[in-house]
Amino acid sequence: MQSTHTINFTSTPVSSSAGHSCSTRILRHSALALMVSAALSGTSLHAQENSAQAQKEAEPYERVIVTSRKRSESMNDVPISINVVGEGLIENLGAADFTDLLGVVPSLTAYENGPGRTRLSIRGVANGGGNDNDTQNQETVGIYLDEIPISMGGMNPELALFDLKRVEVLRGPQGTLFGAGSMTGTVRLVSNDPDLSKFEGKYELSASKIEHGSNNKSVKALVNVPIIENELAVRVSGYYLDNGGYIDNSLTGEKNLNDGLSKGAKIAALYIPTNELSIELSYLHHDYSDDGRPVDIDSTPLFVRDYPSFDGYDDTMDIGNLTLTYDLDWAELTSSTSYFDRSIVNPRSLDLLFESALPPGITPHELVDLTDSEVFVQELRLASTTDSDLQWTVGAYADKKDVFYENTFPVPGADAILGVPSSAFGAPEDHLFYGFDDLTVKTYAFFGELYYDIGDLSITAGLRYFNWEQEIEFYQSGLFNGEANSDTRPKGKVDGYNPKLNVSYHLNRDNLVYVQAAKGFRYGGINGAIPESVCADELAQVERDGGDTRFFDPDEIWNYEVGVKGSDTQGTVSYNATYFHIDWSDMQTSRSFECGFGFKENVGDATSKGLELEVTVKPLDGLVLSAGGAYIDTTLDADVPNLDAQKGDPAPFVPEFSFTTSAEYSTELNEDLEGFGWVNVQYTDDRSTEFSEQNSNYRKMDAYTVANMRVGIRFSGYEISLFANNMFDDDGVVRAIGRPPFDPPASIRVTPRTIGMTFRGGF
Repeated sequence: MQSTHTINFTSTPVSSSAGHSCSTRILRHSALALMVSAALSGTSLHAQENSAQAQKEAEPYERVIVTSRKRSESMNDVPISINVVGEGLIENLGAADFTDLLGVVPSLTAYENGPGRTRLSIRGVANGGGNDNDTQNQETVGIYLDEIPISMGGMNPELALFDLKRVEVLRGPQGTLFGAGSMTGTVRLVSNDPDLSKFEGKYELSASKIEHGSNNKSVKALVNVPIIENELAVRVSGYYLDNGGYIDNSLTGEKNLNDGLSKGAKIAALYIPTNELSIELSYLHHDYSDDGRPVDIDSTPLFVRDYPSFDGYDDTMDIGNLTLTYDLDWAELTSSTSYFDRSIVNPRSLDLLFESALPPGITPHELVDLTDSEVFVQELRLASTTDSDLQWTVGAYADKKDVFYENTFPVPGADAILGVPSSAFGAPEDHLFYGFDDLTVKTYAFFGELYYDIGDLSITAGLRYFNWEQEIEFYQSGLFNGEANSDTRPKGKVDGYNPKLNVSYHLNRDNLVYVQAAKGFRYGGINGAIPESVCADELAQVERDGGDTRFFDPDEIWNYEVGVKGSDTQGTVSYNATYFHIDWSDMQTSRSFECGFGFKENVGDATSKGLELEVTVKPLDGLVLSAGGAYIDTTLDADVPNLDAQKGDPAPFVPEFSFTTSAEYSTELNEDLEGFGWVNVQYTDDRSTEFSEQNSNYRKMDAYTVANMRVGIRFSGYEISLFANNMFDDDGVVRAIGRPPFDPPASIRVTPRTIGMTFRGGF
């Protein structure tokens, strides 16, 4: 958990779409191509140079280019609430993954349970509760790596933030262009493309010490090789992050048990055989493992736990993508084909529950979760490129996801100790519980957006039709299930439309106001079977209340917002302010039974309203000041007895106030040496784990403040810096967990003060 500043961006030419515009790329990377382009267009190179000089003089500051609408545009011209975290900020933070950016983006919050087990939320519409491994978790925030959707319910991958142009956070429903996973927003990790004209490399070495813990060490490197100048290039990057731990186990004597290792590599090739065709192929492999979550038990001293079982985590993924772009002169056609394969092994301790309930010798007390997922995605879209007041983007999307989840409770020697074979309950030998979910999900969609300019007035209208189908087989067995049961549920099906309407008005060249109404949607799902042999009373109560533990329905939001954004003519001051109001219908939540099983259900409606504000000021040469904050008020519209909650109760895990502020200064010390410094403070308000204090699992998490800083020098292409994250060693609770008797009350806290050094270089 670290924090932010303002970003130094480089100017990027504007092309017609988010795909690799072939003519634009060649112009970008080759003076020869510029001459050819000028000749083909009947325009002299001299005329283009004059035009470029005139444009440069008319542009007093560099504009930030984003692809949030799947076409390249200046951020100030995009009439939505968007936050951009650039490469400079990522480096200042020393951000390992996108959870390190949570405190720097207003309205973006998380339900954290350790690396690879984080659920994002935007504007107070949270995806909390239930088991992280549940195959029926449906995300409310879509996460994309370039063209590739990688979000996965409660198990969102946390890839290393290296060799990225930027991270775009799109706030508000993005269901027209990005689909149901983007109910309240989208996070986009935008990679650097292979450079067709320049051989270059970059490397970074970093080492640091965690207060109360061990050391961090990391190595990152990349090389870009043009194989055929201006036609074919390959870019290779890799990282090795040895993350130190700071949680001790007082029972076993183990120190720093939450240390982890993250490593990966990516290769990307860009081929432009003609002025019209662009082909980019990429492949990424990522491995993460740790020896335990960063959890300390509330009944023990700070950063200490006292139960014996291992609850480590192993996460392996392979991500591939092929993107083809063809310039039709009047439009750009883009095809994106993606493949995502992921395997997770996650043991979970059950010591508290079973330490006195079973005969001696039945150890260790661990549930072992294994999740294998395979996703294939195809998107085809066409975006207009003509010089017209009417622009448009249309497309088609399809995906197929196969997930196999296995949940086991293996206990060596259990059958002999208990005198009853596990097979009597339908389970494998020496298994007190064995179950699996075998899931297949198929989705297809058609989408389009129209953009029409009438003078300074712009109108955007979008619509997406989606069709979603899910089929799942459940199997549960073993002594703790009471019986063996197998259940293949009827297919879950849903289709519908996500509309959007946006009207914006340019007050002048650099400032605009807008209003927007958009629908966000989240799929429903199918709950696993709950055995009557151990949960009969609670199942009967649900039936008496008219509930259904087998299925849960989709939920949706209508988001209404008004915003203003822009800058002064010199770019000295820039700002973005948005007020939003969200009506949330048929809210999905999780309910847990005392018998140990649970299910998802729809419990009613809620309202979320709030304000987002970001300001950047450059008062002096070399000095950048920035601040951002959010106010979010998410409450129930009516009493919800199932949650022990009443009308007006605030939503869990959502801070009412949060803000970040930072300052960065750089100056030339002599003709060969530049000095720089950066400091940041972020504040997160108090939160709760449940809607109501009447709920037995209710925990309050107090507000906390984190401060970060970095100082250093740059010389001859090198950079050396010293940094301190969480300078004042705040031990604020990021997430309170534990559900007695199954888990003890415990906390995941802000990473303790970390002090270190970074060396960067390139060629």
